[in-house]
Order: sequence, then structure tokens, then C-alpha cells
Amino acid sequence: MKKSQPARRSRPAGRTDLFSGEGVAFLASQVGAHSSRVWNDRLREAGLESRSVMLFWNVATAQGRSQRELAEALRLPPSRVVDLIDALEAQGWLERRTKANDRRTHELYLTDRGQELLDQIMAIAAAHEQEFTSGLEPQERIALAKLLRKVAANQALLARVHPDF
Repeated sequence: MKKSQPARRSRPAGRTDLFSGEGVAFLASQVGAHSSRVWNDRLREAGLESRSVMLFWNVATAQGRSQRELAEALRLPPSRVVDLIDALEAQGWLERRTKANDRRTHELYLTDRGQELLDQIMAIAAAHEQEFTSGLEPQERIALAKLLRKVAANQALLARVHPDF
């Protein structure tokens, strides 16, 4: 049986790395801010807004959740989620359905127009991912994604939710 090894701590960045902008935290912030800016520009060109897309995306990944369950999953106040859902419903992209065994609860589903929007968003996301990682070999992209998931988990970030949401 293998002995479990203690978690390794990475060597702290040296003063030279930090001063020269080579620290991981700075580079992640720099690259992340750039990615967010480009992503938001792409969405605006398509007539979309990033907060609405973030909420829409999270509905699409787990259709049938209630508004309350969605708010809890996103760690947002229910009133904020309701306003965004109202706007998406007005666009014809989402619909609320009364839960069969609880008429007070509304479950969220994509409409046919919403499915078309999801396809459009996924095309934008694929183009963004391709452009953003174009300088990486496939195995480097996989390794980077794995490392970033590890950092995100260590920082208690939610999957599929931008911290500025």
C-alpha cells in the first residue's frame, strides 16, 4: 500500500518574478482580463450581454431546475436571478413551467428559440477558445485547463460562473 504524501506547496514567486510581471497571479489576472474583454466584445457583436449569457448557459446545463435552485447554485440573491430570467423569457429564450407536484415552483427550460441561441453561444465560445489557445499544442491546452481547474477549486470558485457575475 502506498503511503499518502503530504500536499506539496509550490515555491513562492521570487521578488524578481513579481517585479517583472512573471508571477502566476499577475499573469492569470492579465490573461483573464483580456479573455473577458474579448469574450464580452464577441457577445456584444452578436447583440448579447455577458450576464444574461452566463445565466442562460447555467439554465441550459441543468434544465428543469427551479429559479430558487438556480439562484442557490449561482450564489446569487433570488431577486437578481428573477430579473435576469424575466428578461430572457421576454426574449423568448427561456420558459417557466409550473412544477407538477408544487404549483408554487417554476422550473426553467430553453424554448426552441433558446436552443438556437445556445447553438449561437456555443459557436462564439468555440471560436473564442480556438483563438485564445491558438499558440498551444493540444496537450498544453489540456494541461493548462487542468491546472486552472485546480487553482479555481483551491480558490473555491464555482464552475461555469464568472466571479464578476
